[in-house]
Amino acid sequence: MILETKKLVKEFGKLLATNNVSFSVNEGDIHAIIGPNGAGKSTFFNLITGYHFPNSGKVFFKDKEITKLPPYRRCRLGITRSFQITSIYPKLTVYDSILMALLSRQKATLNLFSSAEKYFREEVWGILEDVGLADQAHVNGDSISHGDKKRLELAVTLGTKPELLLLDEPTCGMSPEETESIMIMIKNLVDKKGLTILFTEHDMGVVFGIARRISVLHQGSLIADGTPEEVRASEEVQKVYLGGAA
Repeated sequence: MILETKKLVKEFGKLLATNNVSFSVNEGDIHAIIGPNGAGKSTFFNLITGYHFPNSGKVFFKDKEITKLPPYRRCRLGITRSFQITSIYPKLTVYDSILMALLSRQKATLNLFSSAEKYFREEVWGILEDVGLADQAHVNGDSISHGDKKRLELAVTLGTKPELLLLDEPTCGMSPEETESIMIMIKNLVDKKGLTILFTEHDMGVVFGIARRISVLHQGSLIADGTPEEVRASEEVQKVYLGGAA
């Protein structure tokens, strides 16, 4: 396995956001975390990526404990995250946004921008092709569509060379056509680059269409974990979340 948590507890005052969550993700998998609003999904993502530290419990990445590491150190180890609200460089071109990510990975500075562009040119164009943005390379980030902004954010995360990529609502705000397109792209990235994907998503069509394994949180506790077929058949999951609709 690439990621494991052991009995993670996170409290915010009297609120128990995660309750003894023990969980694992297999390398090369596409793993979904679902649950109703307030289930603890965002908090759990923050514990994995270092934006929160647990009150108790441990986090392991490739068998190394990372419980107290800050986000930038986890990123250098190979854990990268995208957010539900798209975060890009609006005044940079699509090409330069990806170049910035590569510079950051190499700890380079803007003073080296010109020479770095030549060094990273092939890699930037490779990422642009992977996410389907090569034809918009020289367009500013604030001038592309919402769906393409999501692609650009994913491209920037790829610039950090992640092994484990966490996606928070990757299809939020997209049209059905955009949703289908980006999920196909994510599947292709897993196969081509050997990525492991952990994602949250409210669109059950997306979840059951792409996830190879699904975990369900409810009121901070893990109530189900298994294949899509196993989760779909769970009476407890049907009761608290799927409502018999899946």
